[in-house]
Amino acid sequence: MFTIIMSERASKKRGMLMKKKLNTKKWIKLAEMAAVFTALLLLPQPVQYHTAYDIVTSGGVFTEAVTFESEDGDLIISIPEDTVGKTEDGDPLPSISITKKLSFPNAPEDGAFVGMPYDLEPDGATFDPPITITFTYDPTKLPDGVEPKSLGLAYYDEETKSWVMLDPTSIKIDPETNTITAEIDHFTLFGVMASTKPAEFTVSGLVFPSTPVGIAEQAAISAMVANNGDVSGTTTVTLKINGTAVASKSVKVAGLESKKVSFSVVQGKAGDYKVEIDGLSGTYTVEAAFVGPVLIASPVPSVTAPAAPPSAPTAPSVPAAPAPVPAPTPWTAIIISLVVAAIVGGVLVWNYGFRSEY
Repeated sequence: MFTIIMSERASKKRGMLMKKKLNTKKWIKLAEMAAVFTALLLLPQPVQYHTAYDIVTSGGVFTEAVTFESEDGDLIISIPEDTVGKTEDGDPLPSISITKKLSFPNAPEDGAFVGMPYDLEPDGATFDPPITITFTYDPTKLPDGVEPKSLGLAYYDEETKSWVMLDPTSIKIDPETNTITAEIDHFTLFGVMASTKPAEFTVSGLVFPSTPVGIAEQAAISAMVANNGDVSGTTTVTLKINGTAVASKSVKVAGLESKKVSFSVVQGKAGDYKVEIDGLSGTYTVEAAFVGPVLIASPVPSVTAPAAPPSAPTAPSVPAAPAPVPAPTPWTAIIISLVVAAIVGGVLVWNYGFRSEY
């Protein structure tokens, strides 16, 4: 009896759990449907710009310049004055509409849309001369390794059921304003498309010494590495000398760009050396340095001076005597001597001169 009661309780419990799970799934499904409905309400709707017949004549001629803009502002159509615009049936354009497409044909191989394309209608409308369209793209949506210069504009060809890239020479890319401008002559589905061709490298322009270099002198060798793909990539460049790898460098090159790779080698032996980088080759010469004749002078016999005799022992120093003081001049004696001489001379003159006359 106890077993039966427990079994019934377990059965009821399982039933309640299953019912709860079903209710949960039901609410989840309802929430998903509500989310989808809300998203559809918030999606951008086609925006139509009707051209009045006082602007477009019965022959389809625009009597004044006019500009149309998408609701998000990312696409602008500029139609100059005197442009002839007609429908696919040849009638004047009654209106122009720009619709941002949420579903569209897949991009071609090696291509990726940046943002969503726009449907320009009426489909098949033609313009003479061509009109101008300007797209604004989001740089954060560029594929990894793709630069703005790899962007382009593509339109969908209804006949071939394929995307066709506009001629790159007919478009203008401005990385500063993140805009792409081009001229078109018809309406269809247009979008910004990035080329995503993988990196593909080629090496050219091998440069090596054209004149001989000396032993232990550095020889500069270089080459240009080009990436012909749209996505940046890295490759290894190896330098071989006489068939032996002597140096390697890893170089990263952006899409559709080139970069110079340089090496410097030194040889310690004279001779010719074959240089090779990725199949490109050349030969340069290393020569020994020129050494001129060396003049050696005749040896001159050296004369050794006799050793000096030992010096005598130095006498003890004696204090220098004071300089003699000069004696004073005897002026008194000199005067007396002169007076006496004068007297004696006078006496002699008198005695021999004047006395003889008497």
